[in-house]
Amino acid sequence: MNKIIGTAGHVDHGKSQLIKALTGIAMMRLPEEKRREMTIDLGFGFFKPNNDITIGVIDVPGHERFIRNMVAGMWSLDLVMLVVCANEGWMNMTEEHAKVALSLGIRNIICVINKIDLVDENKLKESEEDIKKNLYRIFNKDIEIVKVSALNGTNIDFLKERITDILSNEKYEDNIKTHIYVDRVFSIKGAGLTITGSLRGGIIKRDDSLVHYPSKKEISIRNIQSYHEDKEIVYPSSRIAINLKNIKKEEIRRGHLLCSKEEKIFSTDEIILELINQNDAEYLKKIKNAEFAIGTECLVAQIIPMYKTYSNDKANKDNKEIDNRFIRLKFAEAISVFWKERGILISHGGSKIISYGNVFWGEKTNPSIRKNIIDNASEFLGIIKREKYNDLFMSVNGYTIYNGDLPDYAVSISNYFVKKDYLNKLLEKLKNLIENKKEGISFDDIRNYLNIDNAFTNVFINYSIENKIIMPFNNIYKKYSEEINLNNSQKILLERLKKEDLNGLDEKTIRTFTNGIKDIKVLSASKKAMYLDEGIYYHMDVYNRIKKLIMQNTKTNDIITIASVRDKTGLSRKYVLPILNALEREKLVKREGSERIVI
Repeated sequence: MNKIIGTAGHVDHGKSQLIKALTGIAMMRLPEEKRREMTIDLGFGFFKPNNDITIGVIDVPGHERFIRNMVAGMWSLDLVMLVVCANEGWMNMTEEHAKVALSLGIRNIICVINKIDLVDENKLKESEEDIKKNLYRIFNKDIEIVKVSALNGTNIDFLKERITDILSNEKYEDNIKTHIYVDRVFSIKGAGLTITGSLRGGIIKRDDSLVHYPSKKEISIRNIQSYHEDKEIVYPSSRIAINLKNIKKEEIRRGHLLCSKEEKIFSTDEIILELINQNDAEYLKKIKNAEFAIGTECLVAQIIPMYKTYSNDKANKDNKEIDNRFIRLKFAEAISVFWKERGILISHGGSKIISYGNVFWGEKTNPSIRKNIIDNASEFLGIIKREKYNDLFMSVNGYTIYNGDLPDYAVSISNYFVKKDYLNKLLEKLKNLIENKKEGISFDDIRNYLNIDNAFTNVFINYSIENKIIMPFNNIYKKYSEEINLNNSQKILLERLKKEDLNGLDEKTIRTFTNGIKDIKVLSASKKAMYLDEGIYYHMDVYNRIKKLIMQNTKTNDIITIASVRDKTGLSRKYVLPILNALEREKLVKREGSERIVI
């Protein structure tokens, strides 16, 4: 088992000394830190209570000027040690750091009263009572207190035991797949670019690939080190250093995200934050900017209130009712986040936590979308499963990129889930558009009239062609018709298809023809050509001939194998699989493993 813990607390209350006592590792690594005897950036250590568990430890700066570094160190923690020294007691930054732990939703907190060697019993008791009251005031519950001296080692072993017991009995699991927020970037002579961070969610192995955000570039892991040892595989939650390929030092920095390809990430310059404390909305309305910290990232955000009513009358904007559930944040560059991930708003240039909340929307918006979000938000507020984002997105936009199980109220079209009633509405609007513009409609006409994005417009057009609502014609789309007068280039392509017979034509060859791709779409829509799969097209007469050969003498529930098709047709696997896929689309067969069953 691997876990990550960290310190929090006022400057000079002994956080770095405490970690040295736990791990034997000195935290202050920067020359400036050693000169000032104060943690400025993050420090890292670890200890092994037994052979079955490794506990990484992050030391965060206590001074208010470095609160952004402190937040960056806390995003990945399974437990926080809130350190208060016995002789000084509760201080300003103790308060702020406790609020950060609360704001980030840290699950496990131990208050460590340090430097007990500096006070007598009466002073210790007095400090403990005051600390208890402050802890209860902030967390609204009793927080366990352990009293130690990091200097002489008093109760350090007991503190290790308590940390180990708490973490060993915890049942929490990440609901986000493999991810690492970068906290340091550097180059090692002879090894190349290296980053460090906390691994959460899933394992990584040497030679694995991850996606870098915000660039969305796929990068490879050359080597991995965890707790000073080279590793072939590392499990969460662990501190790691990974040596990367396919990315330059200037392309990656603290705050960037490395993630598995399967995870849904928003990489955007605009988000909507669901506020935990809805009383914050009125205050946030009055300020223009704040700093938004999430993961190890911290960017200046423009703060834009959200309103329950929308009007074209900009003069009356201030009179509209504010929606205190949300705040809209805009950034000068892309920020990479997960849905329902916790972030904190810090006063711009200051150290005060002014609000916090969960990422609720991670796409660009317009007034119509924002109204839909407000109208459909209620059932998605609070702590709910991350998979529910599909439902939220479809309730707002009507469609979403395929992710997870298909809901009962939606259909699957290409790589999208689409609400059934929304799809029917789009199809009706498309039919009306065609009737009103008999001369033909363009891609832009469809996208703008239906108010859908570019990627989904492509998918919707292909769906409408397949369902014989529209058909491509040169650079435009017209109402579907069985009869179509082919132009010269289309006739040439059709004749070549017929001549190629069972060889067919692939898209690479079709592109060599004048208007080849546009013409093959016209031929497909008019049922003169058949798209198989893998970019291969057949003349419709050839396809019907081969289909008849495959299906003859078959009956319902008969098994059709790749080998049997190959024997009947003499075709190679290159053609057999695409033909079987075409038969499946025609609902003549259904797939079961590598076989097809006659329907």
